[in-house]
Amino acid sequence: MGKKLLEKAGLVGAPKALAQVQPDLGSIQASRGLDRPTPLGEAIRPKTAPGTMLGFMTAQSSAIQEAEQLRARLAEFDGATPARKLDPRSVRVSKWANRHAASFEDAEFAALKAEIASAGGNVQAIKVRPVALQGGGAAEQEAGTRYEVVYGHRRHRACLELELPVLAVIEDVSDQQLFVDMERENRDRKDLSAWEQGSMYARALDAGLYPSNRKLAEAIGRDLGDVGKALALARLPAEVVAAFKSPLDLQYRWAKPLADAQQQDPEGLIARARALKGEVGALSARTVFSTLIGAVGQGVGPSNPLAEILVKRAKKVVAVVSTDDKGRTVVRFETALDADRRRALARHIESFLDT
Repeated sequence: MGKKLLEKAGLVGAPKALAQVQPDLGSIQASRGLDRPTPLGEAIRPKTAPGTMLGFMTAQSSAIQEAEQLRARLAEFDGATPARKLDPRSVRVSKWANRHAASFEDAEFAALKAEIASAGGNVQAIKVRPVALQGGGAAEQEAGTRYEVVYGHRRHRACLELELPVLAVIEDVSDQQLFVDMERENRDRKDLSAWEQGSMYARALDAGLYPSNRKLAEAIGRDLGDVGKALALARLPAEVVAAFKSPLDLQYRWAKPLADAQQQDPEGLIARARALKGEVGALSARTVFSTLIGAVGQGVGPSNPLAEILVKRAKKVVAVVSTDDKGRTVVRFETALDADRRRALARHIESFLDT
């Protein structure tokens, strides 16, 4: 029995790779009782079949250990999505894009763009999803559009203008997941204005992405009241929005008064908005807002503390008289007054109060 086992073992040859391994010469020569040194070019092979088997099993064991180590290292990256550098021209803005053009003209965007230019690209990756252009626009086809922004429109825009590759994580997500990811990521960065937020919500509802305000609010984790105010601003007539220097000036707390004005006197609201068109950029957002709601069945006074009276010269507003929320009368000039004119104004106020 033992003889047969040895004969079978003798049929097993050492792997070629094993024959190339040069072991510790001193220890092997001593164990084999060699008096002369073995030349470096001469392979040392076990003379017995059990030795051959032992060498083969040792090599196999090392290979298994190495494979296990590689598996362990690979497991560390399980679930991770690697970032890649893409040609920004191959990435289109999302159909749910929520940034108004004015967001790319302010000082914050200029600072972001300068930072990206200094770093040679965006350090914080944007997120994109692959798109299949099924007969899409000729411009998109020509540009080789392959991706759509999930979030990071400002970083993408900066890289596009700087002609730098954009670092991006690619993930195939649904429209609803894209909407949620974009909304939440914006809150962690430069939050959207009330009007931008409302416009984003309005598009999602109009497209049937969510069946109601409540479902939308639940999906993005926002207060239902805030969602309603943002939507009210986004649903304002275009003339009312155009009365402001920028839609980004609209504030959440103005949503209800403007909505009330639209409901009570829609024609009057539009008329006042059109009358303000020539003053766009010359008046503060607060003045525009107060003018829009000031004539809705109320005069100036505590019952309507936000109403304002405009003082004009040559059809231009030069001062505003208003009542604040504590009933105090406030006079505000649209341009700065020098010291002499301020003293003259103080004397006129004294005379006014004496009458």
